[in-house]
Amino acid sequence: MYRRSGKGDTGGESAIVSVPLTKDHTSASLEERKRIEKSGGFVREGRIMGIMEVSRSIGDGRFKGCGLVATPHVSRCELTENDLFVVVACDGLWNVFKMDEVAKFILAVVNDESIQKPGEDDRLIQGTEVVSDREYRFEVACNRLAVEAVKRGCTDNVTVLIVDIIKNNDH
Repeated sequence: MYRRSGKGDTGGESAIVSVPLTKDHTSASLEERKRIEKSGGFVREGRIMGIMEVSRSIGDGRFKGCGLVATPHVSRCELTENDLFVVVACDGLWNVFKMDEVAKFILAVVNDESIQKPGEDDRLIQGTEVVSDREYRFEVACNRLAVEAVKRGCTDNVTVLIVDIIKNNDH
């Protein structure tokens, strides 16, 4: 989650604070490695059976007997008036981006008023739904983050979802 910090204001702008809501589940984690080994698998070069980097996954059935599980990490967080948005992304993004970089990237796109949603005729041709300029900019930010991850050398899949935390009816 990304929130505006009320402290440390500089020049009228608040700092953006990255608040991790989950923990990484990779075989590099000592806790995960022990669980994997206890279930009959092994970790080589930071990967289950030398292949899978993540230690929790919905798919990848061939690794289920080797320590890979689909059990999620669940956390709760109270929203505050300073919360801006939540980013849900797979490791393909986080392997090449730091959390703070993602916040700056998204804010640059969302605050760029030159990015306008397609006109009504374009939407009908493209088959896209009618959304606000703000929603459209979040969509553009998702796409640009995925493209930038590949440019930075990501060879894994990249999935990005941004949840805008709307505080009032102005958006």
